[in-house]
Amino acid sequence: MAIGAQDKLDKALVRKYQSLKVDNAIVQNSMIDPNKILNTMNDYANAHMEAFRIHQALKDICTKAISMNIHYTKMKSVKSKKERIAEAARKVVAAQMAKKNELTRKLAKEPRPTTA
Repeated sequence: MAIGAQDKLDKALVRKYQSLKVDNAIVQNSMIDPNKILNTMNDYANAHMEAFRIHQALKDICTKAISMNIHYTKMKSVKSKKERIAEAARKVVAAQMAKKNELTRKLAKEPRPTTA
């Protein structure tokens, strides 16, 4: 990886600003101690990391609880349209045969009229 201007635009900017002198900014004394600011930032980051750890632990516990309560059921095999039509036709024929058998039983029980 090279350091410095990579293309024409970068080179033009370097040429334009290389003669300019920039003074370093003077850091003024702050009313707040920098170490106190850093400690506060560290505490804030630690609180967020702890909250993230708690969130991950709860997520894992919930996932385990949900997975323990899952009841897997075997799904019926998917039938083609032809198979479904054939099954429906068999049911219709079976119903018609049951009706016919019921009528023949009723007729068999009834006495037949005699002709004299």
